[in-house]
Amino acid sequence: FSSDRQKLVSYHEAGHAVLPDLTEEYDLVNKISIVPRGGARGVTIFTPNEEAMESGMYTKQYLENRICVAMGGRIAEEIINGKDKVTTGASNDFQQCTNTAKMMVEQMGMSDVIGPRNISGGGGGNMFQAQSAGEGSNIKNKADAEVDRILKEQYERGMALLTDNRAVLDLIANALIEKEKITGTEMLQMIRDLRPDLISEDSIQKVAEFTKPVVDALSPSVEPTPATAEA
Repeated sequence: FSSDRQKLVSYHEAGHAVLPDLTEEYDLVNKISIVPRGGARGVTIFTPNEEAMESGMYTKQYLENRICVAMGGRIAEEIINGKDKVTTGASNDFQQCTNTAKMMVEQMGMSDVIGPRNISGGGGGNMFQAQSAGEGSNIKNKADAEVDRILKEQYERGMALLTDNRAVLDLIANALIEKEKITGTEMLQMIRDLRPDLISEDSIQKVAEFTKPVVDALSPSVEPTPATAEA
């Protein structure tokens, strides 16, 4: 990496990594790296909530947070470089965000406008074949508008959180520039040293105990299976 590219990737990953600590109910950050691997310039690895993952049951708040966190990389790029100098690094993030928002609206009844119904056509056939052409088009337009609303709201939310906590974003990005890799526990300790109001010692201990087996299992040649956000 050039120094400018290293800074950009560091802020991108810091944007993903910091947002979970500024929201409630999301996966723990296990590790952050800006060492290029495969096609990824950097990666933030999360340890999913085991109970939720096993049950397959996620709350609306969790899914909104997933979108917000995935937006974090692009938001951080915009904060440091402006809207006109963002990169294509968030393309996979946006795909994940859009898929999550569509699922919330079309399948999970998490839109007050669409209501508690499944309009995804999961049973086969055309998405709206059971409805008149007019009604189907109207519902599709409403669903698309709801997806747009969710994405816009979570982008604005993430922007407000990272802007209001710019010192935390800078702290983690600079640590990545210096070290290239940090664990979730190290990140929480750094944030606590800067902002004790955000992170408690008890939470750091819990994260250390919960993520240690996964961190210990990492090796330079093996990519872990938990959820990731790549740049």
